[in-house]
Amino acid sequence: MTNEKLSAKMELKELVDRFSDYSDLRDAKSLSELFTSDGVLEFQTGFNGELQNLSGRETLYQAFSATLAPGKSLYHINGQHIVKLNGDNEAEGISYCQASFVSDENGKAHLTTNYIRYTDNYVKENGKWYIKRRRSTFLITDKHEMN
Repeated sequence: MTNEKLSAKMELKELVDRFSDYSDLRDAKSLSELFTSDGVLEFQTGFNGELQNLSGRETLYQAFSATLAPGKSLYHINGQHIVKLNGDNEAEGISYCQASFVSDENGKAHLTTNYIRYTDNYVKENGKWYIKRRRSTFLITDKHEMN
């Protein structure tokens, strides 16, 4: 494998990790900037669940702001990341994430843990990698009141 390909794979892994880090920090602006200007975020529950999507940085920014704001605490941990490079400026990848979200419901803390499979398309624009499309498939969700 060439140094250029290794470098691209490392940059893409960092892009995926930044998504989780910015989520934990509730940094909706930085999250939305990881996507191309016309980037798409799709999400579904299970592989056969209804597919919903959002597109464009401003729409993504608003959605991230609304979703992350109520969390008292967020924690993401990434697992495997498989990348296929399609030339110098396009790639596709699959990654896995465990995302935990603590919220307050009727004065009681609740923990929601999602086990997510991301299917991504990436593009490199002006020397920088972006997410062009991300499908978030929520494979398992566990929600319970915390002690």
